[in-house]
Amino acid sequence: AAFYTMAIDTDNEERLRRLSDLNSKSIESMDTIEYPEKLQDIKKFNQQNIGACLEISDIHIYNPRSTISNKYELTSQVVKYVALMLHPGIVTPDHIERCMQTAYNAKLNSGCLSRQVGAVVTNQNYSIKSVGWNDVPSGQVPCNLRDVRSLCVNKDSQSHSKFEIENTEFEKKIKDLLNSIDYQVLSGRLYPYCFKDLYDKKNQVHTRALHAEENAFLQLAKYGGNGINEGFLFTTASPCELCSKKAYQLGIKKIYYIDPYPGISKDHILTFGDNNPEMILFHGAIGCAYTKLYSQRVSIKDELKMLTDK
Repeated sequence: AAFYTMAIDTDNEERLRRLSDLNSKSIESMDTIEYPEKLQDIKKFNQQNIGACLEISDIHIYNPRSTISNKYELTSQVVKYVALMLHPGIVTPDHIERCMQTAYNAKLNSGCLSRQVGAVVTNQNYSIKSVGWNDVPSGQVPCNLRDVRSLCVNKDSQSHSKFEIENTEFEKKIKDLLNSIDYQVLSGRLYPYCFKDLYDKKNQVHTRALHAEENAFLQLAKYGGNGINEGFLFTTASPCELCSKKAYQLGIKKIYYIDPYPGISKDHILTFGDNNPEMILFHGAIGCAYTKLYSQRVSIKDELKMLTDK
């Protein structure tokens, strides 16, 4: 609890520029080490994984291209957060940190087995209009609360769809999975499964869950509210192709994100046409660090009274 994970990052274009002096073989070698495809067993905990580190970092620092020798923007961010570590609550969070923290908190509601994502939609004044997270439609059982054995043995229709229970092709796959599980090792835990991974890993249409951005957009339609044309989207992971099209159609002006999505949404959708939203890599404190750094240990009034004896 006395330490903070600090991620220093930059836009993908600038990253590529900095890597331009390296040959493709060197870059491929770095990627293999820093962004491993699939880690197994103990390697998940002790092998380098830059993507995972970015996702769990407490403080995000933006390191843009700079012609200034002292790198003022980078230095000022480091100074700010070191000052907050020494004196929590000395300044308050900015609007961007506040909105992203709400998106970060929202992601914890997700029952997704792969990655929890949160999203917030605001107007131009950073006033929050809707909140969303990636999860199944309201009224359906989240993926993390389902169980393979409950489907195969009990045919649990409260937690599983008619398709999952009756489709013969899917039944074979789920039974193969059941036969590979040793429930004694789980010590009473459930063994939930990802429907998309089992049925059709490549097709996003077959996911059970709504994406976080999609959910946030739908809240506006479901419960009403003012239009969000030229509003802002905050998301803990940059939007995929499906959500990017929706954001573009809604007239979102700025998209703040933490983790870059490994797809073609930016080059194929968000930077094409004449109504492009601005993509902004988030920098600031997030998660537990947000609370710890911005919470005054002693109120300012009481601190000054103790220091000045007045």
